[in-house]
Amino acid sequence: MKYIDRKGTNSIKWDWYEWNKNLFLDKDVLPMWVADMDFEAPEEVKKILKERIDHGAYGYTYEPTDLKDNIINWLEYKHNWKIKKEDILHMHGVIPPLNFSIQLFTNPGDKILIQTPVYPPFMSSVEKKNRELLINELNLKNNIYEIDFDDFEKKAKEAKMFILCSPHNPIGRVWSKEELKKMGEICLKHNVLIVSDEIHADLAFKNVKHIPIASISEDISQNTITLMAPSKTFNIAGFHYGFAIISNPNLRKTFKKGINSSGLYMHNFTGLIAANAAYKYGKEWLEEVMNYIEDNYNYVKDFFEKNIPEVKVIKSEGTFLVWLDFRQLNLSQNELRELLEKKAKVGLNSGGNFGPGGKGFMRMNIATSMENIEEACKRIKNALG
Repeated sequence: MKYIDRKGTNSIKWDWYEWNKNLFLDKDVLPMWVADMDFEAPEEVKKILKERIDHGAYGYTYEPTDLKDNIINWLEYKHNWKIKKEDILHMHGVIPPLNFSIQLFTNPGDKILIQTPVYPPFMSSVEKKNRELLINELNLKNNIYEIDFDDFEKKAKEAKMFILCSPHNPIGRVWSKEELKKMGEICLKHNVLIVSDEIHADLAFKNVKHIPIASISEDISQNTITLMAPSKTFNIAGFHYGFAIISNPNLRKTFKKGINSSGLYMHNFTGLIAANAAYKYGKEWLEEVMNYIEDNYNYVKDFFEKNIPEVKVIKSEGTFLVWLDFRQLNLSQNELRELLEKKAKVGLNSGGNFGPGGKGFMRMNIATSMENIEEACKRIKNALG
C-alpha cells in the first residue's frame, strides 16, 4: 500500500477548485471529503491494466470470461454469500442502478423509504423522479446509531420501496443480522421492495462482519436488489464499474429490459479489467489498507477525546468515513463551515447535505496518510482553541 500525491491529476478531491470553485469557502483547505482513497490501487490491477493498454487496440470488448467467477468467489470469501452467475448484472457504478430501480419498480407519486442521515443521492434520486421520500431518521444513542423500528414499520406500510445503505454512509454502522432480518421481514410483510446499496460492504473493521441483507433468507433474497462495486474497496472509483445482484428472475428480467432500453449495456473495457484483477488479486492489499484506515480512525477518536471533547467522534464499525458531532458548539451549519473551512482550513462534507439528522455534523474521509490525518486534527483543535 502506497500513499499517492494526487494534486494536479484532475482529482475531484484534491483539485476541487478547478472543478467547482464554490465547493469550499477557502481555496487552501486540506480536502478530506469525497469518498475515494489516496492510496495506490493493488499492484496486480496496475500491471494487468498496463499490459492491456500497451496492446494498443481499444475496440469493443466483452467482459473477461472469469469476471463473474471472481465476483462469486469474492462474495463467498468475504461475506459467506453464495450467488449464481445469472444473478449478476454489470452496471456503471451503483448510482445508475439505484436510479434504474426507482424508475422500473415505482411510479411517480409512490413513496420510497430511506434512513437519514444518509448519502445525498438517495434523496436526490427519489425527488428528481417525482417520488415521495419517507424518512426513518436514525437515532443516536450512547454515541452509536440505532433504528427506530416502530417508525420504520409505520413508514413501510405506506412505502413501495426501501433503499437501504449497508454499511451505512455516513454513520459507519455495519448492521447486525438481527437488524437486517427485522428490516427485511417488515418489508416482506408490507410488500416493500428492498434496494440495498452495499458499496462499502468490504470495508468493515476487524471483529465486525458485514452481512448482505439478501443472504439472510430466501424470501428476503427474492425481494432484494443488491448493488455492489469494487470502487470503494480497491480505490478504482474512476472506472465507474459496479454490479447488481438480483436472484428473483422476474425482477432480473425487468431490470435487464431496462438496461437494454437505456442503451447502457456496453461497458468500458478498462473498468471490467480493473474489477476482475482486483477481485482476483486484491485480498492482501485490502487487509493492509483496512488495518491502516482503522488505525487512522482510532487516532481521530483518541485525538478528539483528549483534545476536543466537545466534538464527538461517532462510533464506527467500518467504511473510511468518520461522522463528527459538533452540536455542542451551538453553531449553525453555515457558522460551522466558516469555522472549519476558513479558520481551520479543513474541507469536510457538511452534515446538512445528508438529510434530516445531519445538521451539526460533518463527514471526514480518513482514507489518506496519517500525516494528513494528524494535520487535519491539529488544525481543527487550533481553530477551536
